[in-house]
Amino acid sequence: MAAEAPIAAQPLEGEALAHTTFTPIQEPRPSPASEDQGCANNCLISTALAGILCSKKCDVGRVVADFAFFPPDPPTYSVPTEEDDIQRIDFNYRELDCDPAYASLRRTDGVAGRCSGRLLTTKRGSRTPCFYFARPGADACLLYLHANATDCGAMLPTYAAFSRRLDVHVLAGEYSGYGPATKSATPRNVEADAEALYDEALRLGFAADQLILYGQSVGSGPACYLAARRECRGVVLHSPIASGIRALVAPGCCSPVYVYGCLDPFNNAREAKKIKAPVYVVHGTRDDEVPIEHGKMIVANAQQAHEPFWVAGAGHNDLLEVAGDAFFVRLKAFLLAVGKKDDFAVGARQRRRITGLTARPELNGAVVDIVTVESAQRVRVRLVAEPH
Repeated sequence: MAAEAPIAAQPLEGEALAHTTFTPIQEPRPSPASEDQGCANNCLISTALAGILCSKKCDVGRVVADFAFFPPDPPTYSVPTEEDDIQRIDFNYRELDCDPAYASLRRTDGVAGRCSGRLLTTKRGSRTPCFYFARPGADACLLYLHANATDCGAMLPTYAAFSRRLDVHVLAGEYSGYGPATKSATPRNVEADAEALYDEALRLGFAADQLILYGQSVGSGPACYLAARRECRGVVLHSPIASGIRALVAPGCCSPVYVYGCLDPFNNAREAKKIKAPVYVVHGTRDDEVPIEHGKMIVANAQQAHEPFWVAGAGHNDLLEVAGDAFFVRLKAFLLAVGKKDDFAVGARQRRRITGLTARPELNGAVVDIVTVESAQRVRVRLVAEPH
């Protein structure tokens, strides 16, 4: 699986995550998964993989770890504690340490918009950090499983912005072998990491039907694994892989997709058939690293596929930039659509201040009472106070 460009979230003004800059760590290159390599090349690739598999004592997890996981080296952050509660994090890169967007999140005390942090112990013995951004008044909790070539330290401002823009709690977990987490990144370890994160959400007091599983790229693997086995409200897959081998090479004559199909890790296309919750897929049409066919395969296999969002012109690492505000509008619509039935019935007064409107910016700052929620896209309000 090709290494990805991590999200390097810049200081955010208000809710302007749409203008976040994405800083690649390398020049993008086409992936072998984007086109059939031909029968002869596929045979060579399958033979080479057989040799690698033998050298790893037929341990598929060790083979996948060499190809699929690219943790930042050194990690972007560390946690100066071995206790369960994390009081602060230290950034290992000067660019992050001097950036106000990161510096403001260094303390993990859960105060003033900052997150709280804990070290989890998984069933496979890993110690993995997780970070919780509480959103007062929110009902849903987004369990965020991040992409490759990044870690939770680099993603902290993004988690905070997702919480604000989507009006949800966000609980983000680290993978074994990433950041200060112990052990190495293998499919089984990462799946155990996701299960520990789910259990942490329950410990925090959330019910299973309040949880939204969010998997980005390689994070779609543990997200689908979890959703196929544990109850949740919905699943969001951001540039997902259809399977681990398909992310390395395209199907075709003698392709490893078929030769090693029974050993395929993170087989999301197969897991999607078991997921009972609604599944929402967003994928770029010009993604050369994980082609859009991966997302389409998952949509085709899902029991409850929500209308997907194919972002025209977006690649693997610039999807949020290209999609702009539409990314959050569509995602918020999905969250409303899968919300509890009483989400649409407004009983007690719900007063809100309008923010983030781009179509009618003159209304930003107005205070309104929500009267009725007619659909995921239409809300009737009563004006209480004009914008300042």
